[in-house]
Amino acid sequence: MPGGRRNYTASRNGQTKSQVNFSVSSNVGVRSNSGERTAGSGADDKRSEELCGTKTLVPKHVPIPVVPIDGHLTFEAISLVVSIIAASLQMLNLYRTVWWLPHSYNNYSMNFYLIDPYLLIFIITMVTRQFIYTLLRRVIDISSPVRWLSAAQKMMRITLLIIIMNILCWCLYHMAERHNSMKIFYLCYPSLSVYFVMFGVSAAPFFDISTTPLYGKDEKKTKFLMDKPLHNCSLNASAIRAEVSTLRSDFNRRLKRALFASSSSAYVCGIAPIIFVPQHLHFNVSWVVQHVIMFWLGRISAHFSHAYPVRYCDVLHRAALHLGRWVKIENRNSHTYAQAWNESVLWPHGSVVRHNKEIYRSEGLCTVAEPGNPNHYRFSALFNDPTTLLCCLLSLQLLLVCAQLFILLRTTDWYQVLSLTLLLVINYYTLFKVTRDYLICWKVYHAEQIIQEKSHMNANPVVQ
Repeated sequence: MPGGRRNYTASRNGQTKSQVNFSVSSNVGVRSNSGERTAGSGADDKRSEELCGTKTLVPKHVPIPVVPIDGHLTFEAISLVVSIIAASLQMLNLYRTVWWLPHSYNNYSMNFYLIDPYLLIFIITMVTRQFIYTLLRRVIDISSPVRWLSAAQKMMRITLLIIIMNILCWCLYHMAERHNSMKIFYLCYPSLSVYFVMFGVSAAPFFDISTTPLYGKDEKKTKFLMDKPLHNCSLNASAIRAEVSTLRSDFNRRLKRALFASSSSAYVCGIAPIIFVPQHLHFNVSWVVQHVIMFWLGRISAHFSHAYPVRYCDVLHRAALHLGRWVKIENRNSHTYAQAWNESVLWPHGSVVRHNKEIYRSEGLCTVAEPGNPNHYRFSALFNDPTTLLCCLLSLQLLLVCAQLFILLRTTDWYQVLSLTLLLVINYYTLFKVTRDYLICWKVYHAEQIIQEKSHMNANPVVQ
């Protein structure tokens, strides 16, 4: 009989009846991405559709509502304003005066004559390069024809790089005549060394370090390819692992750029003014260092919230649900039955397999991850619940705001009150965005968890 032959073949290959049904339902009668049905007779197609409707255990996704996010140009404009404010506050912390005293010889709140003008030009050039690049790219995208777009962007990038490098070299030349050469070394070497280690000799991250592509008003009319990650609910194990590999690389790329963008802003706006302080000038060292740390942590939160919006985290979460994960069985007996892991099979929940002389048990509705692969395990553990990432970011921002409020209550000097107040206003905006994203994700994924638990309960008879 055909049924007996199928059972005999399944037992000979070491697969259980439930896994055979799962494999058949995952690979027979499934529509491809092009909309065509795979080969098979009409009876087999009908039977496979019934199996797909009853026994195929694929994750069910809950749609994420539309969450407004800052555009690329808007984020760069906000970052430019925030960086200029932070640099100005650091100058105020260093060169403040007692101009309000009746017998004071100072008419201004700062000793402007002590500030190196070439250092100011250097700082302004460094913090405005991303905004200028983004603005010019937007103009070129709107005005240039499609066939000339790539060449126009390349020419613009080269021209802008030459102009900025000439301005920076001109500033460094005049600063070297006024200051010790070691100060020039401290100003340039840390940023350059970190940049070349993280990005090599590529000039693109020097301008575009905000981690997200440009989007026009109508995405369908955009003239260039956008690096927007998309999720494909595939039933092919190899395709799922390839998608996870691509998303993991994109996540790491965004992480590197966000860390470099926040650290470079903190170094240029907070540490560079300290390097060129005259030797006879006295200032509050602890307060100046605290300003650098507070500004750096605030920029980390801002860049992370912009690099990992809600919809991007949802794409990673959906890929993690399809990937699943394997848990190593430590205390196993000799009678534990385990099959050899097959890379082309979508393993159902609770499957026990043997791979590289180890025994693993699957977790999730379906598992296509490679047992013992640390990259797959970390990806599934981190993005199986995307609220974990947002919760860490929210905790960091809450601790930062609470610490600034506590310090503000104990502060009496006018320049310290002004500095903390402006930083708090900046951090409140980031706190609002992170809190909103966390609450939305928590509600959506709580409902999705309930659906997944029901699917697990329905899957138990199949696994057994």
